[in-house]
Amino acid sequence: MLALLLFSLTFFLGCSSSVPSGFLYPAEKSMEVRYLCRLPYLDATAPHQSWSKSAPAWVILNEKKVIVYFKNDRTFSFPRTSEITLLSGKYRCTI
Repeated sequence: MLALLLFSLTFFLGCSSSVPSGFLYPAEKSMEVRYLCRLPYLDATAPHQSWSKSAPAWVILNEKKVIVYFKNDRTFSFPRTSEITLLSGKYRCTI
């Protein structure tokens, strides 16, 4: 009887929380950094590149270019588009 009472109180009190429910999503900035770190691997010629077997370490952005720096000292660069909202700077890749 006590177990049933404890279960019902735990269940109902847990379900009637006043905190708004929702999922936790990563911040937009971290999602964009992840995307930019993975972008070189989408290139069709990537398997033949010397950096393709290495992990990205940094993303470096300026006004006109994005550079992905890999742990084996190789780089992959591409032009910066208006879709990239990150400020110019250096961001650590966390894949």
